[in-house]
Amino acid sequence: MLTVFAVAVLLVLGTTNHASALDHKNLDEGRPLRLEDAYSIATGELTIETGGGFALQRRGPARGVFPVELLYGAYPNLQLSVGTLLSTDPHDIEDRPKSGDLRFSALYNFNQETIALPAFAVKLGVDTPTGMDARGYAIELKGIITKSIQRLSLHLNAGYEFLTSTGRGERDGRYHLALGASYPLGAPKFTRLTLVGDVFAEQSGRRGEAPVVGTEVGLRYQLTPRVVWDVGIGTEFAGPAHRSDLFLTTGFSLGF
Repeated sequence: MLTVFAVAVLLVLGTTNHASALDHKNLDEGRPLRLEDAYSIATGELTIETGGGFALQRRGPARGVFPVELLYGAYPNLQLSVGTLLSTDPHDIEDRPKSGDLRFSALYNFNQETIALPAFAVKLGVDTPTGMDARGYAIELKGIITKSIQRLSLHLNAGYEFLTSTGRGERDGRYHLALGASYPLGAPKFTRLTLVGDVFAEQSGRRGEAPVVGTEVGLRYQLTPRVVWDVGIGTEFAGPAHRSDLFLTTGFSLGF
């Protein structure tokens, strides 16, 4: 799995030849929340996003997680990425993605925001069974809407994931919803810090179980023109017994 990821990184590195500044106001999935906005990174821009975190399970031991993802602005409005997530207890993960699964995705922005219309993007993601105890593929199609009210930006993410291989009692598809907002603190004089928050709902992977419902809040801080630090914390306050009472993540986005 790590060899495949390294090859993908080298292929993308070979196609880019200039650096650009990162924007802490842009939201990418997992940095630090699951919420993302409808905009792709700039054409030719290469970003590596990595970090670490933990989840306190309602049932079972605490779990450490270590995500890493490579994003590339392939064409105007088109963003490609490859990533994976490693866990300290890979055999205890019940839902996808499994620890070590490679995820490939493409995000395309169909329109920029206007006074009348929000920005709209579609994201296609494919999880491959390269991880621990993984089987089959997971294909997710997600619609992303972003609309601004002065400096406040509202975001809606709505996706559905199709599974190609399931066990007894497992669903062959499930929905993912997230509704949230982002706001640059200190604007217009001080614009290096953005506050982000959302509420989310995810259909459980097993039939008969209630959906997971939770909330999370975080921030993104511009350390340098090419480095953004993030931190987020959240809870799953409703759902099956194996949900997380508390989870926290922190990490960096590095532009090249």
